[in-house]
Amino acid sequence: MTATPPNERAVQPRKAFVPTPHPLLPIPTLEEMESFLGDEKSLSELMGKLLEREKLIELSEANPYRWGFELDHWRDADALLAKVLLLIVFGGNRAGKSEYAAKRFVHNLMKYEDAVLMCLHESEETSIATQQKLIWKFLPPEIKALNGRSNPVFKIKYSQAGGFTEGKLVLPNRSELYFVSYKQDPGSFEGWELGAKQEPIVGAWADENMPLPWLKMLFFRLASRAGKVLWTYAPVRGLTTTIKEIVGNAARTIKSRPAELLADRQNLPGLPIGHMPYIQEPFMRDARVIYFHSDLNPFGKHYAQIKKLCAGQPSEFAEKRAYGFARDTGWRAFPLFGAWNVIRREHLPAVGTNFQFLDPAGARNWATFWVRVTPGDNPSYYIYRDWPDAQRHGEWAVPSTLPNKLDGDPGPAQNTLGYGVVTYRKLFRSEEAFTPICRDGVCVNEKDPHRLRMAGASKLQAPSSKLQEVICGRYIDSRAASNPHITEKGGTCIADDFATPARDPKTGAIIDEPMVFLSASGEKATEGLTAIDELLFWDPTRPLCAIINAPRFYVCEDCKQVVWAMQNWTGRDGEKGAGKDFVDLVRYMALARLRHQEPGVMKTRGGGSY
Repeated sequence: MTATPPNERAVQPRKAFVPTPHPLLPIPTLEEMESFLGDEKSLSELMGKLLEREKLIELSEANPYRWGFELDHWRDADALLAKVLLLIVFGGNRAGKSEYAAKRFVHNLMKYEDAVLMCLHESEETSIATQQKLIWKFLPPEIKALNGRSNPVFKIKYSQAGGFTEGKLVLPNRSELYFVSYKQDPGSFEGWELGAKQEPIVGAWADENMPLPWLKMLFFRLASRAGKVLWTYAPVRGLTTTIKEIVGNAARTIKSRPAELLADRQNLPGLPIGHMPYIQEPFMRDARVIYFHSDLNPFGKHYAQIKKLCAGQPSEFAEKRAYGFARDTGWRAFPLFGAWNVIRREHLPAVGTNFQFLDPAGARNWATFWVRVTPGDNPSYYIYRDWPDAQRHGEWAVPSTLPNKLDGDPGPAQNTLGYGVVTYRKLFRSEEAFTPICRDGVCVNEKDPHRLRMAGASKLQAPSSKLQEVICGRYIDSRAASNPHITEKGGTCIADDFATPARDPKTGAIIDEPMVFLSASGEKATEGLTAIDELLFWDPTRPLCAIINAPRFYVCEDCKQVVWAMQNWTGRDGEKGAGKDFVDLVRYMALARLRHQEPGVMKTRGGGSY
């Protein structure tokens, strides 16, 4: 066969170079590329940059653990995680919340020896399809190369169909990762220690609908190693019981973002027009919430699809699907109670009149709170202390695990301490007393502006003597007050016992002064709820503005029992509702039509009766 001369061989056309599209590595524009066409050196420089870009894209896909691109809101989430015990990542559809969590978990597995971590999901099947698949994706190539090898230390056996064998992954550095489902018994993990020995890290990643018993179990299992919980959730089905317990309706928005799909409306009270929450401080201490909005994820064409999905739908559909936000509207008795009603102690009014409300009970502690009423014809009410408080006694009510119980189960704070009238009288006076420590005329151990004002007026320097709050009036549930069976010594009634001084049995001298309680209003419960609604009322469609458009009822954030009752109580459990006691106290307060009284001026006011 005769060879074809070189000059006659068919010339194979070169394949045109087409840069790979990438949302974070934009291709140079035509004008930018034309600027390199002047000489061969410049053209070579342009080609080098384009090839370097291609290499970065190739590396990010082959080894996302080391070369993967990270987004700005991931760094915001990292900053929050460094400060708190629990971070909840609410996400719109395809917002990248699970990718974030998986990469951070692989980082902890690789960095810390002997770490013990846990991934939790609703079922084994969903765990394999989501969490396990993403964990495998972010494992570096040298770890993936060990897949299926037998070794006495590590255990790495993964398949796309079956996930990690036995739901367990052990790396050569002896760090362990367990995949569990909420269908298992959380009590079976008693004695586990999650996290790393070296420093506090995220020891548990919970995805989607985590039941409250599992969250409580995780806190116990993470405590010994100061571990943290990362919880990712897409609230397309609304708020769960656990989310409501942590975030509630009283979450304070720290930072918001423009929401393109809800641009021309007041989406939440207190936020700029067209904004949705981005970072929130929830009701639970040592926790934060961050919302991964769908438009924050530039990869793929997900956001464009979500925009089409939300077109023509109600606003709440877009809130859930695009911004990961769900409203708590189910059966709440006080839908206008929210974050705007919960204030910090330093924001309590300095001027006002203090009152106390008490609801005695035989088989549990007696619920009580103190409220401050501001001057003016339409005064505002500020509950500034409750007892038994959650900080020292635990919750008064907790979410019920039974679907037909809407107002919760009794919490540890209801367990009676066995106090009688005399003991309660001493307790109340102790709560109302404080010892200011003043330096250079400034009280340094108190945040309440009312008490600061008292300390300033006393002109005392440290160490100072005790000061006592002035309580203008005390009110008690009239039915319980007249019950002779729950008094300390079988007296006529509780109100009379409070009004009777305690005397020394030998000398007859008064050793504890009397305390006068008036009967709280006996009007029907429905009228009391209407009175509460009047104090809560304002127009959420207009900007929140003091005096012009604002509620008249506020609760100090320390008063967790009152806040929980106001944001969870439905009234559908009747007299058996665990959160009813503090709602009753609020009802008595609203019906009392309290007014501020200037010092030295006494006004007679009826207390109501049955």
